[in-house]
Amino acid sequence: MLQIDALAYADLRRALRLGYCPTIQRLLTEDDFRLRRWFCGLPAATPYCQAGIFHGENDGIPAFRFYDKRERRVITCNAPEGVQYIRDRLRTPGALAGGSSYVNLLDGDAATVAFTVATRERTSVFQRLGGTRMVLLIALHPIRLVRMVAQAAVEWLREEWERFSGELAGRATHTEGIFPFVRILSNVVVRELQTIAIMLDLYLGVPIIYSTFMQYDEMAHHFGPSSRQAMADLRRTDARLTEIVRMMRSAANRGYDLVILSDHGMTPSVSYRVRFGETLGTTVAKVLSNSFASFAEDSEYAPVGPRLLDWLRRHYGLRELLVPEKYKIDARHEVVVTYSSCLAELYFADEDGALDHDDIERDSRRAGLYAALLAHPGIGLIATRKGSGIHLASRTGRARLDQGVLTILAGDDPLTPYKCDALARRAIESVVRQPNGGDLVLFGAYDGYDIVSFDDQVGAHGSVGGDQVFPFLITPPALGVDETTPIENARDIHSVIMARYASPFKCSGTP
Repeated sequence: MLQIDALAYADLRRALRLGYCPTIQRLLTEDDFRLRRWFCGLPAATPYCQAGIFHGENDGIPAFRFYDKRERRVITCNAPEGVQYIRDRLRTPGALAGGSSYVNLLDGDAATVAFTVATRERTSVFQRLGGTRMVLLIALHPIRLVRMVAQAAVEWLREEWERFSGELAGRATHTEGIFPFVRILSNVVVRELQTIAIMLDLYLGVPIIYSTFMQYDEMAHHFGPSSRQAMADLRRTDARLTEIVRMMRSAANRGYDLVILSDHGMTPSVSYRVRFGETLGTTVAKVLSNSFASFAEDSEYAPVGPRLLDWLRRHYGLRELLVPEKYKIDARHEVVVTYSSCLAELYFADEDGALDHDDIERDSRRAGLYAALLAHPGIGLIATRKGSGIHLASRTGRARLDQGVLTILAGDDPLTPYKCDALARRAIESVVRQPNGGDLVLFGAYDGYDIVSFDDQVGAHGSVGGDQVFPFLITPPALGVDETTPIENARDIHSVIMARYASPFKCSGTP
């Protein structure tokens, strides 16, 4: 199973039409592979989706970044400890037992891991990067090593030119000063090494292999999901698929099935910070009388490292250049806000439990913040818990959603701009009612093309709106998966596909 991270069904169809994916095109036309769209659920983010795909369970993951009130701790899946927090709470055995996990957030109980962030057993960083096995792969392939060095130089030059042209066009934000180095690491080094590792596993007959090609996601966040840069990089991933398919066919007696999929899609976006001149956290801080401490300065909420970086930003003007703002905390008012692309979670941290809409309305401070955010043009929807259902509000209307049934309370349907069907409505209700979800769940405003991203991105995913909830799935005809097979959440990929190959010894990890 090969995951092309964040590639929406519609964007894959566009890439096929423009000739960017000849390998995938041949699988579809010559080998009768089947391509379909599916609904990934919410949040439309890799931690939630991979937990569902590998383990068949993904509760307790309300966003890519969120806050645990009980532990008084921000969980961010940019950091290994954040992903490990999620991994430690998965109780269902993983479907990759006895197999390999390459470039994934979670290991799925795989026996062999490389570039995998969180594992069932605590291991060293060296082991999670592949350990001695990956070092030997590099040493035994000197030609590929030389190719990686040459590609790295080309990738750096390409990034400099694309950054410059993107800024001239007014689309790319590029506040991440280390992105050129991240791009070289992911688009050259990691892609080459994961391809070699997959090919070696095919030769050895490893029973199940799952690998994520994350490069499109990185490019689409920075240049847009349909951009020339993202599509051109997709062509380079497709070239690696050619090598993998060739190795599969040379080991045909092993009987491998090939599945290619994405975990979620992506929607074009505009940066909240760029459009409104401040981050969402700054907006919240202003409403709360500007008593603000970024990253919980002098508080219990965050470690010393982020506090020091925030001090450097404020005193030397580095702002978001090296460490982009991913969450903010107003320590005096005990409010935490986390950003997950076009989805944000806001917590009133002075209460240990989750707050209901009525709890917010009864408190003047909370109600004032709620009203101010609701009036903000960058926020298209605010969702809160309300009894057995949820309360939805936009600048033009109010509604109640309970067991998938939408009742308009005032004005227009607040979900109209997002074009939500029954699946999307149920997913919204589910994500808002997550026990560790925000007291206020904020969706970026959506105009039918661009969605507002609370991170500095020109391609976003996390909430509803556009193609971000519609990934693709490509399967061989022998699996019998077609448009009639219901796949309405990442958990369904586990039951429809992964469970067929799960080892009976997955609890012990014995192949």
